Amino acid sequence: MANLSGYQGVDLEIGEAWEQQRARAAAQFAAHGTCLTPFREAVLREIAGSAQPLGAYEIAARLGSALGKTVAPNSVYRVLDVLMDCAVVRRVESRQAYCLADPAAGAGGVLLMCEGCGAVEAVEASAIEEAVDVQTRAAHFRALRKVMEVTGICQACDETGKGPA
Repeated sequence: MANLSGYQGVDLEIGEAWEQQRARAAAQFAAHGTCLTPFREAVLREIAGSAQPLGAYEIAARLGSALGKTVAPNSVYRVLDVLMDCAVVRRVESRQAYCLADPAAGAGGVLLMCEGCGAVEAVEASAIEEAVDVQTRAAHFRALRKVMEVTGICQACDETGKGPA
């Protein structure tokens, strides 16, 4: 997906995808009793327009360039917390970055991360999550957080020889 950070010259296909994402985010925000402010929308748009997960500092730098002023990473982190609370984005723990949340993957899901192109895809993983829950209960262990990320090579990168062998 092309980067939308310039907000200029966005083609129709990407524009439609962004509008769908924006509408979903607005609905998620409304369900949580809050609103999608212009700054929250700008942060979301940066994430939506990137093929790879973005860190808060990179988002701040991109927004700062687009706005012609400094954007504090702390402000971006606050927005990212709200976007995660509303299930619009999710954190990629191993990369200290953020990507769009995929509603089809459920609340958790496993993140598949390509080492060739850097893309991240969430896949439904309820069976894996249930297996982890069963094992933690059997061990008399209360899980506070589950991080399920798999690093590998996507089919496109594998076919083109991109990434490690």
